[in-house]
This record gives sequence, C-alpha cells and structure tokens, in this order.
Amino acid sequence: MTFPLVCIHSQSRPDFSGVWVQDKDKSDDFYKNFNVQCTISQTKQSFEVKTTFSDESGQELVARESTFSLDGKETISKEGAKLSAKWSSDNKNLSTSDTKSYGGDLVGVTTSYSISENKNVLTVKTADIKPGALAITQIFNRKQ
Repeated sequence: MTFPLVCIHSQSRPDFSGVWVQDKDKSDDFYKNFNVQCTISQTKQSFEVKTTFSDESGQELVARESTFSLDGKETISKEGAKLSAKWSSDNKNLSTSDTKSYGGDLVGVTTSYSISENKNVLTVKTADIKPGALAITQIFNRKQ
C-alpha cells in the first residue's frame, strides 16, 4: 500500500527582534515631539519590548518595558498589569494586550506589530481598549 505525499505548509512567524527608530514623517503626529526607539528581543517563548522616548538632544525622558509570553498564557507584570500576546491566524502579525484595573475601571492598550517583507520596516498600531478611543500608528525603520 502506498500513501500519497502530503505537504503541510504553515506560515512561519516573523522575528521582530532588533533596534527600531521611529520614522516621524510616516508615523502619526502623536509622538512627533520625541525621538522614539523600540528595542525588541524575541524568542519562541517570549516577546520583550522596550520603548524609549528621548528629547531632541538625545536625553532619555521615559522608557517602558514589557515582556509577553508567546505560549498563549496571560502573565502579570511587576506593576500588576495583565499582559497577553496572540498571533494572527496567518502568523504575520502579533497583537499584545496590556491592561490593569484602575479605580474600578479596566484601562490599557492593545498593540499590533507587523514587519515588512524585507524585514526593515516595523509597523506598530496601538489603541486604547475603550471603543472609539485614541489609536496611533508608528512606523519604525531598522537601525543600521
């Protein structure tokens, strides 16, 4: 008895690792007064992102760091936020959620990450979890 050869092809997940610098001309105006750098470290198990905001002289003003588990499980940050990450059905985009209970309300953001075919442009779309609230698109170029 012979069996037909079956090829199963699944879309591999992109690796967003690298140092990324915001392209102010292509990004929404929201953070244009800052130099924004995004540093991502990614493994099969985790997605760590550090976003640094600096002034025009290069002085770091604010840095935010979050680590998301890529196994589908929710984690709790040291600040008490609930963090989760999920791949899109086609495995091309990664969406993260960062929420926290504050004064009885749930507050937070969802962020979607996608990368260009040539792996040199990162698109980050961040939206408040409240429907109709602010959404921001940032375009980052890979730092050479």
